Amino acid sequence: MAKKAAKKNIAMKILKKKKKLVRPADNAPVTRSGRKKTSGRKTTKKVLRKAGKSTIIHCMLAPTEEDILLLPTSVLAEVVDFQQPSPMDEAPSWLIGQFEWEKRQVPVFSFYALINGGDPGEISSRSKIMVIKSLSESGRVPYLGVLLSDLPRMTYVKEFDLEQTGDKSKSLGVFRRIRLEDQDAIIPDLDRLTHLITHAIYGALPITKLDD
Repeated sequence: MAKKAAKKNIAMKILKKKKKLVRPADNAPVTRSGRKKTSGRKTTKKVLRKAGKSTIIHCMLAPTEEDILLLPTSVLAEVVDFQQPSPMDEAPSWLIGQFEWEKRQVPVFSFYALINGGDPGEISSRSKIMVIKSLSESGRVPYLGVLLSDLPRMTYVKEFDLEQTGDKSKSLGVFRRIRLEDQDAIIPDLDRLTHLITHAIYGALPITKLDD
């Protein structure tokens, strides 16, 4: 029980870290100039802390081709309709390319293809690109574009809501596999993902092994 509680606390810390970043408002608009958007100008209240109750974290459940990602809303920049990215020379199959967003080139990748070592497959008309902050200190890749199969939905997470399900394969880019509200989800490792994408674009960083 002690080990299970410790793992759950680590997962909550990952969702809570970088809480100084701007958080989108709960009533943020979904569209802007024909693009789907879930970010807003106003900020939400800071992580709630009430006496005798667990911390509540504002999160989103983002559907990829097969898996659902659980991320804090603080990392979300925008969700846009899918547009074909410009391909990159000698890029791995999971790195679809780059597209222009807010006057910058953002790399777009398939999380499912990355962790399973396959191809993204056919991209449907409902697909989206979720632009998130990479949380990278280097600044070379400040934003990442994640391929989604549909719009993400907002949710609130308390510490006792998360149930660890384990990851026997220790997939690259996965921090924890969890169950939330009877739904399996993945907390991605943004640091590792940024590392991999930076390496794929610039070829300047070694790909390290997963921690035991």
